[in-house]
Amino acid sequence: MIRSMTGYGKVDATVAGRPCTIELRCVNGRYLEVSTRMPKEWSDKEHLVREVLRENVGRGSLTVFIRLEDNGRSAVPTFDVETARDVAETLRSLARATNVGDSLNLETLLRYDSVFLGDRNGEDVEVWPELREAIISACSALNIMRELEGSELAKDFELRLTAIETALIEVERRSVERIPAERERLRERVRLVVDDEHIDPQRLQLELVLLADKLDVTEECVRLRTHVKHFRTYMEKEQAPGRKLNFLLQEMNREVNTIGSKTNDAEIALVVVGMKEELERMREQVQNIE
Repeated sequence: MIRSMTGYGKVDATVAGRPCTIELRCVNGRYLEVSTRMPKEWSDKEHLVREVLRENVGRGSLTVFIRLEDNGRSAVPTFDVETARDVAETLRSLARATNVGDSLNLETLLRYDSVFLGDRNGEDVEVWPELREAIISACSALNIMRELEGSELAKDFELRLTAIETALIEVERRSVERIPAERERLRERVRLVVDDEHIDPQRLQLELVLLADKLDVTEECVRLRTHVKHFRTYMEKEQAPGRKLNFLLQEMNREVNTIGSKTNDAEIALVVVGMKEELERMREQVQNIE
């Protein structure tokens, strides 16, 4: 099953008791390019976030937004009382030593970070297990959207592949029909240049054989059908066939160009133009396949 590289996934979760929103946005990209925007307090988890994304997304330009929501409760500070006493005593000793009046109050004491204990709800709780699960859920939502779009692209590809196969039947029919006419045209050209009694039958026959070989597009049609078959196989069975499909389209375009150059026929030329139009539309679409 093919996947589009374009998609969006969003998950609302609770991480370490705090509401958290994770958004993933992915667009076309030659390789997997990950851009992260997350809270500073979780910045040490960035490499882990990237690792999880690489495990779940194969290709594309991917941006992840991780936002922490205010849960409506103000954090209650906790204090290290012993440290606060030591700080207060040190300040009083300094005031006596410098003959400065003792103006120590609670506001002054609270300016020292050492009197606060760490936020145990934020720092001591391990956030990664819950955060990882939330990111995986967001990746699942993203991939569901990418698979839905990929299924639509697969339907479009199938219609165009069928059109190319139908056109191939017409090319083969017309190329066989026109060989007798081309043979007679060559004979007529020879008669215009050389008298009948001076025509070498063997040389004429050789020229007719060479002409038939130049007009024969059987090999090109067989290879083109083989490419179409492989295209369908890759769509159905490959995990991330984008690059292979792009290569096959290049080969298919080469065979169609060869058919057009070998068959000097107006009707076949029109059919070839139609096949090239279908291949060009497929080439544009395949750039969005993972």
